[in-house]
Amino acid sequence: MTTEITRLDSPIDVMHLMHKAFRQLSERMELEMFRRQEGGDLSAFTALFEIWAKRILFHATAEDAYMTAPLVDSQPARDNEAEHAELAQQAGSLVAFLEKGDFAGLEANVKAAMAALEDQQHQELAEKLHDVEEVLKREIGEDRVLARTRRHLYRKVVDLRVLEYDHFENEEAFVLPLVRDRMTEAEQLNVARHLLIDEESDDPRWIIDWVCSELTTGERMLLAGLELRLNRVSTLHA
Repeated sequence: MTTEITRLDSPIDVMHLMHKAFRQLSERMELEMFRRQEGGDLSAFTALFEIWAKRILFHATAEDAYMTAPLVDSQPARDNEAEHAELAQQAGSLVAFLEKGDFAGLEANVKAAMAALEDQQHQELAEKLHDVEEVLKREIGEDRVLARTRRHLYRKVVDLRVLEYDHFENEEAFVLPLVRDRMTEAEQLNVARHLLIDEESDDPRWIIDWVCSELTTGERMLLAGLELRLNRVSTLHA
């Protein structure tokens, strides 16, 4: 069970809540693939991957633009951006197999989110994503998927989840401390707003509402308190 987050010492600590939400989603995606090792419809797994991909790509884009870009002369920040670019590229290639039927919309969705990214621990993540793509590319569309291949795919999904977790841990250990040291509270609140609110969307709250849905009651209260601060800052600058 994931440890409950009980405090946010700085606005940028909202990243801990967001990472927890991603971990919850990734674990469900892995569990769904575990249940399909011996056969069955992959559409539920694919739907979870679509949800994950859309959110991780939005998250990476916002981080690069508002969190790490201001951290000039920082190698950890540049490494973080490079990892995001690799993740975006391989997420797009992973869904290339989704060409027909109920899966047809996923490739365009992920590629549209990817287009916003321009920018090495994630060399490994990129390789694992490619492995998953190759397995799926060979098997989607076949009347039956061999149980051996399903087990192979499951192992690749586990590897992907482990690498995602490693990335979050590195970000929390090396990038967030830089943000706390170099950015004022107001600047951190600005980063948090762009991470949680999609101002270009018809539904600007789709990210913050999703994060909230993955949290405990206490963690939701922390997020609500941060949102109140964001609203006060927005009102002052209106």
